[in-house]
Amino acid sequence: MNSITPPTPPPVPEVVHTARSYIRDAMDEALDELTPNMARICRYYFGWCDAEGNPVTRRGSRSLQASLVMLAAQATGEDPLQAVPGAVAVEMVHNFSLLHDDVIDDDRIRRERPAAWVVYGRGPAILAGDCLLAASTRILVDKAGPRGTIAARILNQATSRMLRGMAQEAHYDHTDPATVDLDEYLTEICEAKGGALLGSGALLGTVLCGHREEEGYQLRKAAHHAGLAWQATNDVENIWGNAHLVGKPGMQDLKLKKHTLPVIAAIQSKHPAAADITEWFRRPAHESGDVGKLAALLEEAGGREIAERAINHHLEQALHTVESLSLPESVAASLADLLYFAVTRQPRGR
Repeated sequence: MNSITPPTPPPVPEVVHTARSYIRDAMDEALDELTPNMARICRYYFGWCDAEGNPVTRRGSRSLQASLVMLAAQATGEDPLQAVPGAVAVEMVHNFSLLHDDVIDDDRIRRERPAAWVVYGRGPAILAGDCLLAASTRILVDKAGPRGTIAARILNQATSRMLRGMAQEAHYDHTDPATVDLDEYLTEICEAKGGALLGSGALLGTVLCGHREEEGYQLRKAAHHAGLAWQATNDVENIWGNAHLVGKPGMQDLKLKKHTLPVIAAIQSKHPAAADITEWFRRPAHESGDVGKLAALLEEAGGREIAERAINHHLEQALHTVESLSLPESVAASLADLLYFAVTRQPRGR
């Protein structure tokens, strides 16, 4: 039998490699302050060890938020190493949200191996996420000097907005999709979940290098657009995405009957398939049937096209905002590369 070779993930932007090199030691140091069992779960989740704690090199976070912190720091013209505590803290918060998200959504696979809760249990995985959240504040207060308090406030505000987005997502999953405003979904779910934390990176890199918070607002605007597009892309990937590139099986959102962007858009279309889609979502879970057929109906009704149109619009807005900033050419190019990669998982053409 011929085996199918999984597609090779595209190369990540150089700025991601740089950010990872800046934060790895500081993240290890922060994990050393946790109890050994919590540290092991976190290292497993980061792709640094196997389930027993033996060192490995596996797929981990894309480190997008940490990379944006370091680029924002470079944009100030100051020593970007001053922003490392911010990059570490935002990476901790991002992984905290994913540890919890896996439990909430019952996702059994993350980054092409069993999710932390599958390996260690739901309770320990949730606690590991809580430990990362607590560590993020401690890092800023203890390691970032007098600017750490301001940075902690910025990160807390972004985290609060992200959590509101997660809560609102759960609310929408129990709301009639025909009544959900698409623009509100993009703002309250996609921008909140994807853009708030990414946008905080712009401000963290700015203030930790001694500049005024307001100097990072336009870059945060670009990150909000890109983060919205990224989260909307996640809605599309969770139905039609390549499992090897995404890192988890497809169709999970449909199996869970989640009211994501393509679903809401398709149900609100006037296409004849909208009635069949609505009827499918009203069935009991054990009578749901073939999710592949549902995915085809969603595409037929225009759900995928509408979602991708929103993705492209907000990615274009993100890149346009970066172009409008007065930045060193190399920093502007790296920012555009990062935001494009965040949304598309592909390198940006020059």
